[in-house]
Amino acid sequence: MGLIFRLTTKAQLFKEEGVFSTGWVTLEASRQRRRHVRKVFILVITIVFYLGIIVPPVGSELQPVAGLTLFGGAERGNEDHAGGIGGAEILGLYPLSQRFGLQGSLLNQGGNGGYRLGLSTGPVYAYDSGKLGLFGDYVHRNRGDNNFFYLRGVWSHYFDKFDLVLSYSQPVNPVQHTRVTVIDQTACGVFQKRGVNVKEPAINELKGIVRYYPSEKIELNAGLLVNSFAGPDRNETGTGFGGVFGAAFQVFDWLIIRPIQAQMDTRERYRITSGVELIWAPLQQYERGRVQKSDTSFAVAGGAAGTNGCIP
Repeated sequence: MGLIFRLTTKAQLFKEEGVFSTGWVTLEASRQRRRHVRKVFILVITIVFYLGIIVPPVGSELQPVAGLTLFGGAERGNEDHAGGIGGAEILGLYPLSQRFGLQGSLLNQGGNGGYRLGLSTGPVYAYDSGKLGLFGDYVHRNRGDNNFFYLRGVWSHYFDKFDLVLSYSQPVNPVQHTRVTVIDQTACGVFQKRGVNVKEPAINELKGIVRYYPSEKIELNAGLLVNSFAGPDRNETGTGFGGVFGAAFQVFDWLIIRPIQAQMDTRERYRITSGVELIWAPLQQYERGRVQKSDTSFAVAGGAAGTNGCIP
């Protein structure tokens, strides 16, 4: 009996050491993720600080903007497979005064992941060299009949030849599930079907983009992103680091062609689209040219979550 007791104790010790080792590795990985995120925040703040000191800003005030974006491309989210997507987004920016306004958008998207309906609205504040916006985003996914809610802040700072756009989106919805059917094989070789609830995670995202204007008709943009570093689902989806890039050119005052707009991360999540933007603005705003581009860029950056890669 004593021998059995000692063997059992030793086995328990090995088990406890294994649990401790696994927990230590998980804790160390979590610490490394936090250090990476901290470095990204410090880098972004440093860049913004130096740009604000060195580069002269341009004036800004709210102007009414309305637009329709038609897009198509490919996307891979938290699913294991990629697929084609396509859709349209209507957006608008309505000034209540020179400094304050209200912005909203409506997204319809189909393809990979099923149909998605996105709504976004929130206040916008304009200061002398940029704009701030705080938006509430709602996304409904037809697959699983799930509903996602996000809080998202957007900051645009305008310079003479380029804009700096920072955005952060945080999911605030309860955990969503999708009912799926799985097939099990019993020991007797009989196949049985059963329904299970699969968790649908939502991820947060921090993104910084520089929009560069080599001429009045051309826009080039590039930036960095980090996602899924906070929230209850971060251990399931995994923290991702990646980049953003794109290009656009203005054919007419009311027509912008965007041949490519892409973002991707180290978790193989990506979104690559091409599209056209139909823009409406008052005549006096067309005459101001550069301000129109700033308002349009802010409206696009502050659109529904679906066009910015925030949905799962």
